[in-house]
Amino acid sequence: MIELPEALAIARQMSRELKGKRIREGIRGNSPHKFAFYSRPPDEYQTILAGKTMGEATDHGGEILAAVEPDHVLVLGCGGERILLHKDESSLPKKHQLLLSFSDGTFLSVTVQGWGAALLLHKSELHDHPLVGRRQVSPLDEGFTFERFQRLFGELEEGDSRSVKFFAVSKPGIWGLGNGYLQDILFRAKIHPRRRAVSLDDQEKRAFYEAVKGTIREAAELGGRDTERDLYNCPGRYVRTLDSRTLGRPCPQCGTAIEKIFYLGGASYFCPSCQV
Repeated sequence: MIELPEALAIARQMSRELKGKRIREGIRGNSPHKFAFYSRPPDEYQTILAGKTMGEATDHGGEILAAVEPDHVLVLGCGGERILLHKDESSLPKKHQLLLSFSDGTFLSVTVQGWGAALLLHKSELHDHPLVGRRQVSPLDEGFTFERFQRLFGELEEGDSRSVKFFAVSKPGIWGLGNGYLQDILFRAKIHPRRRAVSLDDQEKRAFYEAVKGTIREAAELGGRDTERDLYNCPGRYVRTLDSRTLGRPCPQCGTAIEKIFYLGGASYFCPSCQV
């Protein structure tokens, strides 16, 4: 799943490789996918995209906003997409949810794995769109201060049942963060994923905040996780401390076997001794 570090890496690569390229044809998927989300029927994608020029691509949390000049934007990401650049037809996937062919003979493909989006929006639609209309402060920005992070807890009332996992990836949510990085963040902060967010004291909130900043910054510098692929189909270089590969192995801090629970729609890996 694409999260902030992967979105940042792919957006930078798209700007470098695609900016200024003229779109010859835009195809909205050649294979039905129940969990691929679009914003227009296929014929409108073709009509709008043909002859347009690619502009700058930017990260938007876990999404990528790629300008299609002069007045449209492709919204990619927010799920399990594989977004790839192809130098020619030989490496094109058999199934895809979006395929752009460029006048220089290169291609961009988007293949949804699990669920994801390939939206085509007019710039006037961005502000009110439920997926991209809002913006929060990124953990990579200077404005992501501890004071701002603490204000997220202001939504919690006494007795609130929201867990730390729900708090981080759902509501109120940390910009661009999903379950993929949360394992390492909570391990660094020594917090159990089921722990009620309202129960954290100031010291634990500080540890949580520092773990978010440190983990996301490190992952961004390394181009994302080694289990995700960039625009060139190369894996990132961030190796998670906790994931499916570490289940049952000794905790790197205390030696206790790493455990897994299925919680809130996904697996959570944790150390039962270190994380309370």
